[in-house]
Amino acid sequence: MPSTLDPKKAEELTRIVEALGGAASFRNIMREAARARVIKENKTLRRYLDLLISGKVLRMRTRDVGSVNLQQLYTVRSNRPEIWVGLEVIRRHGLNWEIPETELHPVSTDFDGLARSGVIDTKAMASLEDCLIHELRRDANARTGGVSFVIAMISTRTVDLPYLLRRADENHLGETVRFLFNRILRIVSSRETDVSASVFIAVREQFLRIARRYTQTGFWKLVDEKGVGDLGLQTVVGLTDHEVIMSAGKQLGVTG
Repeated sequence: MPSTLDPKKAEELTRIVEALGGAASFRNIMREAARARVIKENKTLRRYLDLLISGKVLRMRTRDVGSVNLQQLYTVRSNRPEIWVGLEVIRRHGLNWEIPETELHPVSTDFDGLARSGVIDTKAMASLEDCLIHELRRDANARTGGVSFVIAMISTRTVDLPYLLRRADENHLGETVRFLFNRILRIVSSRETDVSASVFIAVREQFLRIARRYTQTGFWKLVDEKGVGDLGLQTVVGLTDHEVIMSAGKQLGVTG
């Protein structure tokens, strides 16, 4: 996925387009964005406009003005961005599981969520963190089994932990996600396991490496804070240690 854009700039560009009204051509947007010190380069503006179009915030149409290139005119479509989430998006973020069929769902978000997404096939694909929160919330409401995918990803790769926990709190999953991180840490720190040593050691080494990074940056203290909401907590509590380790092991490719 591309590097994260600035959500404040994306929102400001939307206001600029709205203020320009029928005169919101690329050239006029560029002029106003530069004057407001929002964006000063054409390529950067193009990235933001493409993202805003993919996120269903802006609409673009062309008009023949007698020059070589058609004039591009922009209008505001919605102030509530749309991104795509689902297992297919998580797979693009590195999920190492066989998915029987692609799953994509459009959901509403804010400019933070949109700015962290990446445009693929004209769709704004959500960040890994937003996808994981979506899957955990779906699992809490409908027992989809999505918690396994969440475990697979957070136990084997570094995520933007402050952002993930903030999104968890906003979705009333704060206590659940924090409990899950501490549960994984407790399991891999144990000297007893009912899975093969090769699988357990691989998962333990990977997660402890990730946990050390969080500790070094001071992010792990956020895990120890009280979260907002315990949606799905009973599902996480009900998981066996074996299920947790095997989910991570499958992602690492050390078990089937």
